[in-house]
Amino acid sequence: MEMLRLVGFGIIAATLIITLGKFSDQHAVFGLIIRVVTVIIFMIFILQHLSSVFEVIKELSHKVQMDSTYLDIILKIIGIAYIAEFGYQLCKDAGEEAIGTKIQFAGKVMIFVISSPVILALVALITELL
Repeated sequence: MEMLRLVGFGIIAATLIITLGKFSDQHAVFGLIIRVVTVIIFMIFILQHLSSVFEVIKELSHKVQMDSTYLDIILKIIGIAYIAEFGYQLCKDAGEEAIGTKIQFAGKVMIFVISSPVILALVALITELL
C-alpha cells in the first residue's frame, strides 16, 4: 500500500512539473523546487525502510555471533553504494552525467578503502591455510 502512495506521489509531482511548464514562464524554478521536495520525501521514505532492514541484519549477526567489525564494514559499504547511486541518478536527471560518473567512481574507491581490512584478513587467512 505504501508503494502505491509513493508511486502516486511521484506521478502527481511529474504531472505538476509538466503542467507548470506549459503555463508558467518560471517553469525551471518551480520545477526544480518540486523535484527537490519530491526527492527529499522519497529519501525519507527509503531511509525509514532501510533502517528496519539494518536492524534485522544486526539481530541476525548477533544470533550467529558474527564479529561486529565486519558487520559495520558491510553496512558502510551498502550505505556508500546507495548514496553513490543516488548522487549519480540526481546528477544524471539534472543533465550532468559526467559529474554523476565521478560520484560513482568516488563511491567505488571508498568501498575499496573501507573493505581493505576485510581483504587483508582474507589474504592472511588464505596464507595461514597454505
